[in-house]
Amino acid sequence: MHGDTSVLDALGRDSRLYDRYVSNAADERADNDAFREARAAWKRFVTDSRGAVFADLDAEDPFVETLYYDFVVDRIIERIEREFGVRVRNREASHNTDALPFEFRPLHESIVDTAAVDRRVGDHLDEGDLSDVGAAFLRKLYENVVSPELRRRLGEYYTPKGVAELSVRELDVDDYESATFLDPGCGSGVFLAACVDAKLAALEAEYAPDELVEAITHTVYGIDLNPVAVRSAKLGYLLALLPVLDDAGITHLELPVFLTDSLGLTRDDRIRFGDGRLDLCVDHLVGNPPWITWGDLPESVREAWREGYTAELDLLPHRGAETRLGHANDDVSVPFVWVCIHRYLADDGEASFVLKRNITKGPAGRLLRTQRVNGRPVAVRHVHDFGGLRPFGDGVDVEAAVYTLDADAEPAFPIAVDSWRAAGATPSFVTADAMRETLARERTGVIPVDDDDPASSWIRADAESRALGECEHDVRHGVKDDAAAVYGVGREQAEALEPDHVYPYIDSKHVVKYGLFGHDLRLVPLRNADEDNEAELRRTCPRTYEYLEANRQALEARSSAWLDRGTFYNVFGLGEYTWADYKVVWCRLGFKPHFAVVSTVDDGDVGEKTVVPGDHFMFIPTDDEYEAHFLCGLLNSAVYQKSMGGIASEGKSSLSKAVVSKLELPAYEPTEDGERLAELSVAAHEIVPRHTDVSKREYNDTTIRELELIQAEIDELVERMVSERGGRDPPAPGNVR
Repeated sequence: MHGDTSVLDALGRDSRLYDRYVSNAADERADNDAFREARAAWKRFVTDSRGAVFADLDAEDPFVETLYYDFVVDRIIERIEREFGVRVRNREASHNTDALPFEFRPLHESIVDTAAVDRRVGDHLDEGDLSDVGAAFLRKLYENVVSPELRRRLGEYYTPKGVAELSVRELDVDDYESATFLDPGCGSGVFLAACVDAKLAALEAEYAPDELVEAITHTVYGIDLNPVAVRSAKLGYLLALLPVLDDAGITHLELPVFLTDSLGLTRDDRIRFGDGRLDLCVDHLVGNPPWITWGDLPESVREAWREGYTAELDLLPHRGAETRLGHANDDVSVPFVWVCIHRYLADDGEASFVLKRNITKGPAGRLLRTQRVNGRPVAVRHVHDFGGLRPFGDGVDVEAAVYTLDADAEPAFPIAVDSWRAAGATPSFVTADAMRETLARERTGVIPVDDDDPASSWIRADAESRALGECEHDVRHGVKDDAAAVYGVGREQAEALEPDHVYPYIDSKHVVKYGLFGHDLRLVPLRNADEDNEAELRRTCPRTYEYLEANRQALEARSSAWLDRGTFYNVFGLGEYTWADYKVVWCRLGFKPHFAVVSTVDDGDVGEKTVVPGDHFMFIPTDDEYEAHFLCGLLNSAVYQKSMGGIASEGKSSLSKAVVSKLELPAYEPTEDGERLAELSVAAHEIVPRHTDVSKREYNDTTIRELELIQAEIDELVERMVSERGGRDPPAPGNVR
């Protein structure tokens, strides 16, 4: 047995065979009309469905890369046919549909001597090797031959076998003989192989080999829009059948993997299979849909989405957002899943898909969190969250999760989540069993951050308790003067006073998350409560003192005992903390947990002055900008907001010092996570002022896409931080193996 490495050396990008094939293909491109026509047709096919993926591509000729991969796949299929005495009826990607106007095999024969290559392949793949090749090898070969940039532009992140097996095992299959499966974006066929393996394991003790092959090939289907992926999936499917193929006595075989657009957007081909047309309606959907951003699709495809599915399937769950699908350059994987559920999934069916893990939060995942497809309930039953692990390899910087969904089942919370993490050994995703041996997982659950909106961001059910703890910061009260008519000064009044003691002043109407929505002006005639600065004020700011003297009667009539000390214009809630360089502020009245960092405001009438929080406000003072933004990020995160909602009273002062002091607000440390959280808050504060040139009502009704994305990252980061550090008496569902 020669192993994957030997075969890759012999057949991969660094092999002599690859060099010879590419060199000969260059000659064919120059001299062979059929080759040039096929190349142009292939590029049109890809561009029509995927957009301008070839623009500024470093690869010399992406067609030759994919053509060579198809060539190797074709030769391995040829080898299997000879070894097992079976002929695959539909080897070409273009069989079964009319999606592609040419076949690949004649091109290969014009480029190299296929008979000579077959002997070379035979030197490296004996029957034992063929049994061990599998989808994992095909993934390695594809990644070895096709450039990373082209794969990224095509949205192709091929799933490791272990994740595919895990996804399939999550399905609740009643009858493996009749149960039908479809991967509508099958790629190299790893999910199809996992389905075949599951069927073989469940049925091979009861059925003859030929019966097994017949049952499997009429119940496990794949579709892809990449011709080379279809060929690769056919080979993967064939390899999965090898354990029973030798004893099945079958001389001809048709593999149910089809080249077409599973969404019917760019084409809707009739699928010919067996004795007639195949209309797919299946019990189980599986796969890893394409991770392509909306902006990377051609306009014709975007328009087809809008015309075909946007209104019908209610693909616009973003409240206050633009009324066009893809307004935010979202990933199209979730709409892909929704359309496939609509088109293919039978009543009470199931789906198990690999998607980005961050769709549990933020705007991009709201569609999934609605758990509705055209009014049809589709409940998320379980999530396998791989966190910071990289199942696709170190070269693919995406975080993934497996979502299992039940059609026609009403959603329920909490949703079970298995959070996977490294357990000391080198993580392995080769098989599901290898994952369980090299990784640990913790069983948790997620709930919506907003109880009244199930599609709001989902957070760990135990995260809110983990946000509770010790507050290591002083929480202060805003300035209280009990004489708004005297201390609140309009623009004309401000001009009549010296600017020395007139400051930007914020009330409850002025603060939104991460920013200010304007300010008032307030007279603050002293630096500290109870300070006796009357002589100095009379000397340095005579107009201000004269104004206060003119209102002495009203000031002395104030009822608060806190104001009986000091000068007749004394105020409460004023000290060195009021003049801190930065303050994290929030309104204590009602329950509107909007936190913002304030420092100074450059006012046209009084100049650049420190912002003074008013009587309705609480704040945390600090002279460290990053510390202020770190705390603001914590307090605005979904975890902390959920926790505040759980401990806030229903009285007038819902966000009092007593409430916030129950939260875990640690001293700031410039760790990687701490700095990142502070930077995200800074970025959010830079966005808000660009959107405050409207009424407050209009602002509140507006979805600010870039702010939502930052908030989603903050939620994700803070949830991980509090989960890692633990907290006060969290629920302990335990680890599972």
